[in-house]
Amino acid sequence: MDTRHLKIYAAALLVIVTLAGGCAKKIVKPNEAPVPGFGMAGPGAVLEGELQGVQTSLKTVYFDFDNYTLSPEAQAAIAYDVEVLKRYPNLMVVAEGHCDERGTAEYNLALGERRAGAVVERLTALGIPSNRLSTVSFGSELPVDPNHNEQAWAKNRRVYLRVSK
Repeated sequence: MDTRHLKIYAAALLVIVTLAGGCAKKIVKPNEAPVPGFGMAGPGAVLEGELQGVQTSLKTVYFDFDNYTLSPEAQAAIAYDVEVLKRYPNLMVVAEGHCDERGTAEYNLALGERRAGAVVERLTALGIPSNRLSTVSFGSELPVDPNHNEQAWAKNRRVYLRVSK
């Protein structure tokens, strides 16, 4: 066999080996341990069907214009949410900060983050461990009411607690 044929043979062999390796069967192992709080029996366990019920029972926290101070109504809503969350100690929560459309995008993102932080701080003070909580700000990007009046703006100035796995 001359060197030309040897090079072609080697190249073909390399292609075959490469393709065969890419087509190898992958062994998929089942999870060795269940995810805590989901599909498990026991205190604090949340089944998939319950997740939506917990989500709908949490109260939204509303804020005054250009403010992230917790009003007495906001504090009452958070106290209620704490009682719900204490029944499900394996549940993670994301505090989503929102603003009305007034103000720049950058300002509203920062204000939404401060609002979410104020709610998380209060949840923690009332006994929810901080490792169960996180924050995100959407600024004015996700209004619940797209109208351009005070009633709509009041609905959009909020922190929504979203349950997560």
